[in-house]
Amino acid sequence: MATREPSPRTIVKICGLTRLEDARDAVAAGADWLGFVVRGESPRRVEPAVAADIVAALPGALAVAVMVAVAPDEALALARTCGAARVQLHRVDPAAWPDDFPLPVAFAVPVSAYGRLEGRLPSVRDLVLLDTADGTRDGGTGRTFPWEAAVSLAARRPVILAGGLGPENVAAALERVRPFGVDASSRLEQAPGVKDPQQIRRFVDAVRRFDASRGAGVDVERGRPA
Repeated sequence: MATREPSPRTIVKICGLTRLEDARDAVAAGADWLGFVVRGESPRRVEPAVAADIVAALPGALAVAVMVAVAPDEALALARTCGAARVQLHRVDPAAWPDDFPLPVAFAVPVSAYGRLEGRLPSVRDLVLLDTADGTRDGGTGRTFPWEAAVSLAARRPVILAGGLGPENVAAALERVRPFGVDASSRLEQAPGVKDPQQIRRFVDAVRRFDASRGAGVDVERGRPA
């Protein structure tokens, strides 16, 4: 009798990290990716050298360098400085990005309150990160967008779901969208840039419970889409 193959588990990214203790808590909780805002206006911005020290203290951790309106050469230099294995780009046109960029890329695409995607989708070789559109902030809004807008896209290609996710709503988001990964930041904080270890643990646990409920048990390669 044929047996059903287990599904790849959901990638969990904890973003907006600024302190070693918070990054340690994320790793201990079972997060897959650690996000550091190294370019852009954000209360969670961290100097690349500080991010590098945090990453160096956590062997095996996979860091994502988050940047806003950055050129390819600068993006690569910043990623290498902070020891990041991936980059996440906001306000960057995927069509203008070089095909031979040496690191995996996730392009952020804002989604309006009406469920409209407000940016160009990248090629299928790159990840899409869907986040709540905001006129003044690139991420970290604490607000969700209509998840229905992500369902069709997530069925066709790997999508990271972001925007107002926390322990209390991530299971519902996963049930509706079935994304490749989820990204949380402000809903896991005591203050901007200062994470709450209990919230981190609850968030990761909620994702893993959902994965278990659908038979997920296979780790995909953590650095790339499945």
